[in-house]
Amino acid sequence: FFLRVNGESMNKVVRNGAYALIRKQDIVENGEIAAVLVNGYDATLKKFTQHNDVIVLEPISDDPSFQTQIYDKNTEIKILGKYIGKFEINN
Repeated sequence: FFLRVNGESMNKVVRNGAYALIRKQDIVENGEIAAVLVNGYDATLKKFTQHNDVIVLEPISDDPSFQTQIYDKNTEIKILGKYIGKFEINN
């Protein structure tokens, strides 16, 4: 499925307004870019890493204001799928 990117947190990979192609799957490997649902309603596209009960979602951006997000087992995290490509319209 395609997910429309809204924001600059992954602008080194996919630009704001572009469409990220996501392969629907429940599991991704450490270091892969994933579409992730946080707390049931905040979908985000980030580099995914899991160490035991800790999940790290890392932005890949030119903008240093975007910070790495770290979650423990008390936060509901659902992997929606793996990023496999993009569709961008050049203006």
